Amino acid sequence: MEKKNAYLNVYLGSIKEPWADYCETLGKKPGAAIKEAIEQQLSKAQANPQPKTYRQTETVKEPKERFEILLTISEKAAVKERANIERCSMRRWIVDAIRTGLTHEPQFGMSEIDALGESNYQLLALGRNLNQIARRLNEGHYEPITVQRIVALSRLIDKHTDVVSDAIRASLERWSITHRK
Repeated sequence: MEKKNAYLNVYLGSIKEPWADYCETLGKKPGAAIKEAIEQQLSKAQANPQPKTYRQTETVKEPKERFEILLTISEKAAVKERANIERCSMRRWIVDAIRTGLTHEPQFGMSEIDALGESNYQLLALGRNLNQIARRLNEGHYEPITVQRIVALSRLIDKHTDVVSDAIRASLERWSITHRK
């Protein structure tokens, strides 16, 4: 690496003076302390690398391989119960749990998919209504837009935002270790 490329310029703004004071108490120059902190973070990252993300798309499907696992009777019963709640097979539930662990992304169950589908349908309907209003205004037609109509649209959007948030929360909570009853 060339010497000129080995430098890092960082704008500290209002924290520069407190940082310099702190480094002085440590007996270090501010630049040396930052370099040391970066080195510590890099050594941590090398010691505990982040898991690789796994994503299987519909266009490129990997062949599936059989993999057997042994569960206790209570574990199998719990998986069966959760799969029934999620309206999916035990196999699908286990695969979703594994994918969540590998990708750190939500895997939606049928109830969330239904909720998201309904929410998407309603949001598309709202979009069509807004497009119709915009088209009429662009054509020079008077379209009575009242505060009440805007508030009603805002409430619908808020309602569907809540639906999406609930679905995401439910998916993330599904994979938590604690057992809910």
